This record gives sequence, C-alpha cells and structure tokens, in this order.
Amino acid sequence: MAAMSVAPDARQPVARIAEARASDASSPTAVRVRTRWDDCDHFGHVNNAAYVALVRAAHDRAGLPDGRLRALTIAYREPVGPEVTVDVDVAVIEAGAARRRIGYTLRVDGRPAAEAEAVWQVPGPAPDVASSPVALPMEDLPMEDLPPLARDIGGRPFRYGQVVRTYQVGPDGAARPQVILQWLEHAVFRAAARAGWPVTRMAGASFLSLVIGHQLVLGAPAGESDELEITSRLVELRRVSGVWHHEVRRKDGTLVAADRARGAFLDFEGHIRSAPPEMLDDLLHGEPPT
Repeated sequence: MAAMSVAPDARQPVARIAEARASDASSPTAVRVRTRWDDCDHFGHVNNAAYVALVRAAHDRAGLPDGRLRALTIAYREPVGPEVTVDVDVAVIEAGAARRRIGYTLRVDGRPAAEAEAVWQVPGPAPDVASSPVALPMEDLPMEDLPPLARDIGGRPFRYGQVVRTYQVGPDGAARPQVILQWLEHAVFRAAARAGWPVTRMAGASFLSLVIGHQLVLGAPAGESDELEITSRLVELRRVSGVWHHEVRRKDGTLVAADRARGAFLDFEGHIRSAPPEMLDDLLHGEPPT
C-alpha cells in the first residue's frame, strides 16, 4: 500500500503526543536504529507491533537504564519498509524514583514516521529469570491509566483464549509487549470474521482498517503457559476512524494489559473512506452465539 496521509479526525488523540510533551522534555539524544525484513507485514511495511522493538532499541542506544515497559502511547505517521535506517530523537520527559517517562520521535529521511511516549519502571534487583514471572514485584496497573472516553458507543465484547508460548516470552520471563500487540491485532481480525466480515468480504467491499495509534498499559506479567482471555469491543466511531478497547487478563481476572487501538478506514487504493454501515452494526453486536 502506498504511503498516505490520515485525515485530522482519524489522528486524535494519539497524534498530540509531540505537542503535549514539547515543553517538558530534556534535550533529546539522537540515535539510529534499523528495521528488519522479519518485522514487516504482507504490505511490505513494518508491522505496528514491531515498533515496540524499535523504541526499545533506541532507548538502549541512547544509554538510558534498562527497565520494564509499563505504558506506551504511539502514533504512526507514515509506513516504513524493511532494512531502513530510522533516526530517533530520545528525550527524558520525567524521571522519578520508580518510573521514567521517555519520548521518542522516529524519522526516515527527515520525514516523521512515528511519535511515541513510554513509561518505564526503574529496575530494582536483577530478576531470577528461572523463577515464575508472576512472582516478580510488578503491581497491577489500574484502568485509570487510560484516558477517559468522551463517549463510549457501547459495543459488545468479543472474547477468545490465548496461551503464552515459549517463543513469546522475553528475558524477564514475561510475554513481550510486542507479542501482546500482535495478539490484539489478531483479535480485531478474529472479531471481524466472527461478525461475518472475514478478510475476503472486506476486500470485496474495498475496505480495510489501518492501525494508526495505540494507547497501551501493562499490568501483571504473563508467563509461559499462562492461559489468558482477550476481550475486545468497539468504543468509539468517527467518520473515517474507530477505536477498539482491548483487555488481556489471566484466568483469575488479573489485568495483564489494556489498549486503545485507533484504526483509520481506507479503501484498497489507500484513500480515506467511511466503513460499511452494515459492518459496523455487526461489530457493535459483539461475539455471536456459538
């Protein structure tokens, strides 16, 4: 798909990241990272979840202390291909005793590719990676860490189960944030298919939804073999965009992650369009009876 510009009403609220932090950040540190073929989707673009790895690589190259990612807000500006050098300005916005808030501006050939803001928990003693990640002292994040919705349209939920696999776990013994975002991307396609709108039907209607932003908060870690439930529902609709609210929980209800993912509505030529009304109606009804 060709690079495209997203209409102003499709960018809110994640597109205000740079403006919101402009007066707070320290002088940025400039670093370079590189995209990989393995991070690209079938369009030939770096997958939205793979930007987590780019942010972490920039964080490390800027010489900032290692820590656990607790929250990430990111706005995608322009598609980026494989084996591309990305210039990243890394700035410390807040540095507290327990957490740091860091801003990242990603550019390719001088053009903005993404804006991100991350909250990192300052590391304590080195964890024992052989122990259960559930035993690590990481408190559950309250849902209040996500901004309130101006108006919840009341979409009903879709649900599916997910088991954490060995290859999805990082050095800290927990499912990697990038993997969590990949689960949530799958959740949207699964929801559409369950509502009667598989990829083939969307293609026939010349419709697709392109992720243009995430507001992710991370709570308790999920370790290898943990059984999780992922719930997803539509909470906001605008003329050419919509927002899914996702929650990932353990079987006992403990929150692992919550995310607001905004998608821009496009046709297969990359032009902004509205979504098929009958599709939105089907999605708002949630998981159909089995």
